[in-house]
Amino acid sequence: GAVEEGRRIYGNIRKAIQFLLGSNMSEVLSIFIATLLGFTILEPVHLLWINLVTDCFPALALGMERAEPNIMKRKPRNSKSGIFSDGMGVDIAYQGVLVTLLTLVSYFIGSKWKITNSTHGMTMAFLTMSMAEVFHSFNMRSQRGSIFGLKTQNKTLWIASLGSLVATMLVCEVPFLAGAFRFASVDIKEYLIA
Repeated sequence: GAVEEGRRIYGNIRKAIQFLLGSNMSEVLSIFIATLLGFTILEPVHLLWINLVTDCFPALALGMERAEPNIMKRKPRNSKSGIFSDGMGVDIAYQGVLVTLLTLVSYFIGSKWKITNSTHGMTMAFLTMSMAEVFHSFNMRSQRGSIFGLKTQNKTLWIASLGSLVATMLVCEVPFLAGAFRFASVDIKEYLIA
């Protein structure tokens, strides 16, 4: 029982680290590429919101994930292997680049495919990055298996994710909040694109 609990805790720490690093990598890459191309994709307050609301709570909820069904059938890990072993570094890079590409495409859709500072493009990029990270937290419930194969639900992750999505929609749709964040109004089709 103690070994299983230790494996669960270690696995959950790895999931949270992978989720946070992949998310932060997408933020850094998006800002870097936009800066090279000469436009602002997200402002500092947008990144702060994403880190506080769509990264923090789902990452904490991943720490409460139950043990995966096959956790005791796995070979013991080598005590000399680091936290990024077993392809975790490659996974972080892949996930970060994928969310970056989705965010950039969403920005360009919002800005009508122009490389310019666009409030509408920024709003679309913000929505895409926020939602991608929330949905990615569900992907992180299992590092190698399908989440559809898990027999249990992480209720804390559901609550954290729904709270993050509602907070993100409020900051985009409540006029005084949207004005403070300098967001443009988006329609349902654009939400679906994001």
